[in-house]
Amino acid sequence: MEDFFDIKSSKIDDKQINLFGIFDGHGGSRAAEYLKEHLFENLMKHPQFMSDTKLAISETYKKTDSDFLDSEINTHRDDGSTASTAVLLGNHLYVANVGDSRAVISKSGKGD
Repeated sequence: MEDFFDIKSSKIDDKQINLFGIFDGHGGSRAAEYLKEHLFENLMKHPQFMSDTKLAISETYKKTDSDFLDSEINTHRDDGSTASTAVLLGNHLYVANVGDSRAVISKSGKGD
């Protein structure tokens, strides 16, 4: 199985933070596993995570991708991964997708 998930819960400045991620590996499990190990850690370390969460998510996805590619430069593997994440920061929900994975919000059994 090349799929991984991650759930984290934390508090920063008395704000509750919940992070949820599903990572679907392609061509091997290493990329998806790397995301599980590093994506949310990188996000919570981003200097603008609390003040500009959208920017922090976008930049963290790019940085984590770049870090993974750097770590695999001499391995001659061809791993990749999709990602669907949700970040609940206080009462704001931020959802991000990379690749062909998507998150669907459902209310009363109907998707939006």
